[in-house]
Amino acid sequence: MTISQESVIKEYQTGTPDTRGSPGNFSTEELQKLAELWSLVLDYLAANKDKQIPVNSELLQQASHDWSALGPDNEISDSEDCEETTRRAWKFTKGETGIRKLGSWGRKPKADQQRLMLDRYVNETTQEHIDRRTGHYVPLLPEKYIPSFKYPDGSTRNLQEVFWRLASAKQHPDIWLHRMLRSNSWDVNKAMDAIQWVVDWRATQAVDRVNWEGDVNLGLDELRLGISELVGVDRLGCPLMYVRVRRIMPRANQSFVLKRFLVHQFEALQFVTRKCTRISMLYDFTGFSMDNTPFHIVHFLVTMGIRQYAETTSVLILLVDSWLFANFWNLVRPFLDANLSARIVFAKSIDDVRVFVDDRQIPEEVGGSNRFQAVFKLPEINENSQLFDATRREVAEEAWWERVRGFEEATRKWCARYSGNVSDEYAERRDQAAQELDRAERQLSRFTRARNIFERLGVVDAASGCLRLPDAPQ
Repeated sequence: MTISQESVIKEYQTGTPDTRGSPGNFSTEELQKLAELWSLVLDYLAANKDKQIPVNSELLQQASHDWSALGPDNEISDSEDCEETTRRAWKFTKGETGIRKLGSWGRKPKADQQRLMLDRYVNETTQEHIDRRTGHYVPLLPEKYIPSFKYPDGSTRNLQEVFWRLASAKQHPDIWLHRMLRSNSWDVNKAMDAIQWVVDWRATQAVDRVNWEGDVNLGLDELRLGISELVGVDRLGCPLMYVRVRRIMPRANQSFVLKRFLVHQFEALQFVTRKCTRISMLYDFTGFSMDNTPFHIVHFLVTMGIRQYAETTSVLILLVDSWLFANFWNLVRPFLDANLSARIVFAKSIDDVRVFVDDRQIPEEVGGSNRFQAVFKLPEINENSQLFDATRREVAEEAWWERVRGFEEATRKWCARYSGNVSDEYAERRDQAAQELDRAERQLSRFTRARNIFERLGVVDAASGCLRLPDAPQ
């Protein structure tokens, strides 16, 4: 099933989402393809059930900095604007390796201290910041990460486990397989290749650990800048993410820091959309420069939208007021596929945005009447206490594996006896197994996923992933 930009716009104009080709609304042919894909997946998992994939993660890299010349109280004032402070640090960066050279400034002790303070400001992790502020190590997470009790080796990931944790992260595993089919034009073999690639990428990059650590080991500057915020919903009820492009400042630190931040954000959005909801994004290009959109970051972001997180978005609204955008668009356009291209719309004014988002949901800073503003909050010492409870985690993990086996068995029977009748007894048993797996996954994730900034601010319910944002400005 092919989508077009015209069909996407029509959905918003009429307020009626097109549910064709989505779980619960499959045609007979689409159900047949889904059954074929599940057969391939289950055979692949059976043939590789003991396969361990080595971890070689760019996302888990740690930057090396020497701030020993600074005391814990030598820092940029909290009263200073974080965006402007980060831009000041930009002036002294060289490439992506942080602040290294200062010219004549380097000969002045006071200036050298200022250099280090700016360096620490833009490169310090959340954990490092809290430890410095408190004067001692604060255990926000357990000291050692265990991928699972069944496969505890942190240097590898089990292929089968990675697949099922990803598939069960949705309310029904069909949701993810459907997205792989749809993003590959319902070609079963291509969808299978895509699934293998995504599973291998998640294992290699240790995305499970990114979720486990949450924003504790993220760069504090990316969080403090408020690059992206959940601000409301669009006209179809999809969660709306507002992105300030001008605050993306990759030159202030190493590129892997921003990539990890982006993966963490996408993973948090998967939790919010676990019930087959899509996410909409409003990219505000006001005041941006090409420094905010370097090629390697743009390419990484587009690739994630097409491959790792395919068919996640409902609409991408690009609010543009700069002639520089043409240069940015020339970077992006060659990498887009047909599906993602159809969901990108351009807005030259706030009136164009209102086609997709009610004025009450549009942030006030871009001309809407939504006054909600997220204020960054640091993690609290006990907010991830369940990650320390190894006993209950092991019980939850065993229950999860039992539900995986139940869904796998039900799916094999459904595939073998598929008749095109969505109401047959095998389909009903399978849907029941999916519900049981969903409950087991939500229970297990309490012990394997740290709270994120959206939950800390109270805009997302930690148990269900549902939004708690106000409908209208206060």
